[in-house]
Amino acid sequence: MRRRCFPIRPGRPRQWGAIGYVTVTLPIGGLGYGLLEVIWRGYTHPSMILTGGGCFAVICLLNRKLTRVPIAVRIALCTVVVILAEFFVGLLVNRVLDMNVWDYSGTRFHLLGQICLEYSFFWLLLCTVLSFAVSLFVRAEKKRGNLGK
Repeated sequence: MRRRCFPIRPGRPRQWGAIGYVTVTLPIGGLGYGLLEVIWRGYTHPSMILTGGGCFAVICLLNRKLTRVPIAVRIALCTVVVILAEFFVGLLVNRVLDMNVWDYSGTRFHLLGQICLEYSFFWLLLCTVLSFAVSLFVRAEKKRGNLGK
């Protein structure tokens, strides 16, 4: 029997590897968050595009791998990830690199001007929408056999 040059065979479902997964989710999340920020405040920053892409990749990964965990727990976990990412990226770009990308010092219930309760609520809403959307996508892909078990 002759060996084929390509490992993908017609009719077989495509399995997503880690590199393919990141190359899809990172730009989608980055561009999506960048667009959301431009709509919300009129501009964005490259650090926010990278952070948004990374957060989206983690949200997708958590909702893909933790399908047996209740959706409310996944939403809470995703929200914590986003808030921590905002805090640590804020410390880096605003405090260490002195870029002054954002400052929540003027809002109530802020932590070092990098995160605040008001925006944490918005991240909760966004993580809720994304978690439900990713869960529906994962369920559909599993039915088609594209994600394995």
